[in-house]
Amino acid sequence: MELINSDKVDWAKLFMDNDYIIVNYQAQTECPGCEEMTKLFETLSEHEDFEDVKFLWVDSRQNAIAEQFIKKRQVPFIAAFKKGFLVECENISDEAGLRAMINRLFNFKFKL
Repeated sequence: MELINSDKVDWAKLFMDNDYIIVNYQAQTECPGCEEMTKLFETLSEHEDFEDVKFLWVDSRQNAIAEQFIKKRQVPFIAAFKKGFLVECENISDEAGLRAMINRLFNFKFKL
């Protein structure tokens, strides 16, 4: 998988085609935790428990908010979307944190 520029993503199509999306915002893999998160994304994207999840890398330099969170905490900034809506976003630094975020995403219930 590759780091993609958010300008090249058809977000509308992405949200229409995928109920669960996890986005890893990072500009490089040299930050503490970024390389580990990149490997973890590759591993989890191939795991059968997460076959309904679209894992994505987006260049944080195209997103000022994500870039500031990364600079401040020096770990990847991860966003979770369900049915096109942002459910959660946070700096995540390890597998336990990412798995917990995905489980919360699966269990998230919209309040109408």
